[in-house]
Formats: sequence, C-alpha cells, structure tokens
Amino acid sequence: MGDADLKQRRDKLKTYYKTNGSENMTDKELLEAVLTMSLCKNDGKEVADNLISEYGNIKNMFFLSPNQLLKTDKVDENTAVYLSLMRHIKAKSELDKNEKIKTFTDTDRIIEFAKNMLFAQAEERVILVTLDKDKRLINADYISQGNANSASVMPSDVSRRIIDEKPRYAFVAHNHLTDTCVASFSDINFTVNLSNWLGQFGIALIDHIIVSKNAAASMADDEEYSFIFN
Repeated sequence: MGDADLKQRRDKLKTYYKTNGSENMTDKELLEAVLTMSLCKNDGKEVADNLISEYGNIKNMFFLSPNQLLKTDKVDENTAVYLSLMRHIKAKSELDKNEKIKTFTDTDRIIEFAKNMLFAQAEERVILVTLDKDKRLINADYISQGNANSASVMPSDVSRRIIDEKPRYAFVAHNHLTDTCVASFSDINFTVNLSNWLGQFGIALIDHIIVSKNAAASMADDEEYSFIFN
C-alpha cells in the first residue's frame, strides 16, 4: 500500500470513528483500525484477518506473548510488541481498580480483586493477599510465575510475607490460561498444604480463587472444597 493510499485509508477510519465510535465494529474491524492507524507503512487488514482467524477474538490475543503473536502470518516484531503493550496497558487499568477495594468480607469482592490482578496474564501466576483481623488489606503481590501451563510456589515466598506482615487472614488466587475454572489435582493439593501450613501460624486461609479467560470461581464456595478453608 502506497503512502497516499494509506493516508486515505487512515483518514477514512478516523472520520468513521469520530462519527460512529467503536460500538458497532466487529473485533476484526476494530483490530484492523488500530493496526492501520499505528503501523507506519502497513494496512492492518491482512494482519487483522490473520490474527482473528488464528485466535477468534481480541480477548484471546490478550493472553499471548510477543513470541506467540509472531507465529501468526504477516505479524512482524513491531506489531507483536505493540499488541503486547496494549495488553499491559489494559492490565494496568484493571489493576488500578483495586485501589478502591480495602476490605474483603464477601466472596464477590475477593473475586473482583483477584480478577483485576490476573487480567490477561500470558503465564500462570499466583497471588497472595494478606489481611488483618478485620479482613482489611495488608498487602497483595505476585508470589509465583510459571510457564504457559503452570506456576509453582516455594515455601520461602510465603514465609517472607508471613514474617513481615503478620496477617490474621489470607487468600490466594491464580489464573488458568484456558476457559475453565475447575480446580486441578495440583490446585487442590496446593490449597490443602497452604491452609495447613498457614494454620500453624494462626493464619486462616479464607479462599483460593481460580481465574480463567472468561470467568472466575471461588474454591471456598464450592461444597467439594469448603472443608479446606476457615
């Protein structure tokens, strides 16, 4: 696409967006517009077509690293990094929502907090949230980062937090890079061991939230696992 054609295409997109917004645009059209407006020498249509064909929608792309995006035909390094940066911008905006959540007296609030911290992660991560006697927030942090399929937590990662913060309650959460929130055997085993270990220090584990691409679930609210929690 020549410079004149690209300018014409961009002008058309700008006019459409300023007049109509993005509400009626499909994922493919929105992605095409973003790429066309941002990539210096390329029309984003072919790249958008390939990405949507490969991953189905924009949301699924948020879970991909630059190296994973590069596997798609016509996606170059600049495009892959640009899309990954968009994911981080969105993730940061979700994380900032947690500034308003200070107490954790109900499951909905715990789930919301966990979802905001684990939004669109490209790897499995585990968070530990520590609370005082009134279930007010002491600290929340990522304590583990795994590969594309798993995350592990070392006892030392938790021990440092317990010693420094002296919480009364805690909950953990981690993400699945799939559409399911069903606890795996390793999820259950980890939760039981962590609950028992924290109990030795007088700390009650109140929940383990599993966040998937499209949903989140509380293990404490599941009758099958509720015996684990205090």
